[in-house]
Amino acid sequence: MILNPIDRDSPIPVYFQITLDLEQRISGGEWRADNRLPSEPDLATQYNVSRMTIRQAINELVKDGILIRRRGNGTFVNRVYLDITVNQKEDALSRLSSKTEKFGMRQKVWAELRKVARPDSRFHWNFEEFVPDFAGSEQCASAIRNMDCYRQSRSIFIAPDNSLTLVRQFALEDNKELILATYGIARGFKLIGPGQVPAGSEALAATLDGMEYFGRPLSLPDIESLADIDLMVTGVSLVTEQGVRWGKGHGYFDLEWAMFRELAVVREDTPVIAVGHDCQVVSTQLQPSMFDTLVDTIVTPTRTIEVARNHPKPGGILWDYLSPELYEHVPPLQQLFEQKDGGKS
Repeated sequence: MILNPIDRDSPIPVYFQITLDLEQRISGGEWRADNRLPSEPDLATQYNVSRMTIRQAINELVKDGILIRRRGNGTFVNRVYLDITVNQKEDALSRLSSKTEKFGMRQKVWAELRKVARPDSRFHWNFEEFVPDFAGSEQCASAIRNMDCYRQSRSIFIAPDNSLTLVRQFALEDNKELILATYGIARGFKLIGPGQVPAGSEALAATLDGMEYFGRPLSLPDIESLADIDLMVTGVSLVTEQGVRWGKGHGYFDLEWAMFRELAVVREDTPVIAVGHDCQVVSTQLQPSMFDTLVDTIVTPTRTIEVARNHPKPGGILWDYLSPELYEHVPPLQQLFEQKDGGKS
């Protein structure tokens, strides 16, 4: 049963209130390890919200490893999730408090970010939907251009984030092999190789529209045939000084990393650089999830932070945790799954 009625006047979004309530219900023993949760329509009726809102709430618990989706069977409490006993209730409340604190921290960072961010033509100031460019991103791009890992790289993956447009431009000007993901990875990946962009057109080719014009589609066999990707660069919504990225919630960069690991073109020691404004870097420690691709270096307009990582990067795709929606939305995932043991595992 619902433990905490939804407060529609609260600054905490309804979906996140439901996330907290579901976790309390699980921690309290309503559902235990390997138990199946009610269907999304049934939960939507219980909470009197849309199915999309329920899906958002469940996604948060899947990302935390508490729930697991089994294609065609439903959503279950992860069998490796430890049931909370009476003696552990204080820990459960502590975790719920931490979730609320994280949400508040994100809202605080985004309030500061809006003062320096450049709006997106599609999403305006909705940081739930995009990673914005910001005042000072030019200094970040110049700092990366001067790094040894950049100078020595031949092939670079750069996320399609607004804050990385100049980094992509520099890569093209410096004759790097540039690999990019289409928006939401919905059409896979693109490659812009040396010599594909006429001199003087690098700035256009570095934009998302320019990528469509100058880039060529990159299939999974094409990616496998590449030499190693030497460097990966991503924008951030929020990042800790320990290299944990958190905020927007779509997880596309983590998925891109995992796919590249499956294809053996990146390794544990492949450098990952995160670019963000100073206000997006927080000192609070966040425990990374099993999905998180921790970064090695954080670059802001005023400093470069070398991260001392204590956790490994994901070794590939965690298939059991993929949402059906993400699987259907990203064709390369379907292709990889079909390749994996002939699609039998």
